[in-house]
Amino acid sequence: MTRPSTVTAASWIWLFCGLFSTLTITGVLAATDLLAFVVPLGGTEEASTTAPGVAWIGALIAMGVVSAIALQVVSAVKLRDGERWARALLTIAAGLTLVTALWDITLWSAWVLLGAHLVAFVLAYTDSATAYLEVRSPDPAWAPVYA
Repeated sequence: MTRPSTVTAASWIWLFCGLFSTLTITGVLAATDLLAFVVPLGGTEEASTTAPGVAWIGALIAMGVVSAIALQVVSAVKLRDGERWARALLTIAAGLTLVTALWDITLWSAWVLLGAHLVAFVLAYTDSATAYLEVRSPDPAWAPVYA
């Protein structure tokens, strides 16, 4: 079975969503570095000792986001190859984007990503996409046998 255009479009949209998410990483790093720089300027000595901790939290969040973006990009490519697990992971990514958009309603990039994720979600769950992914599922002969 040839790949439907809905799967191709959903894959490309999710791929660009992963790349667009790098804006979020730079925003998190810039905000925490700025906060770590500004806190000691007008604060007490106690505030200046907690500033490096704030920067580390931002770095940890950014590393987590980078890992999620890498997983999303790989899943978007695997969706085009007909892997059903990729659609499940990308659906989870769309759900996390919804949580992010609702967490901070002023974050414009989250709303842009949410709109793109919703379009890709609808495209990935059309009848033709589901039929394509069902045909591409593994051979039952290779399925594990449970006693």
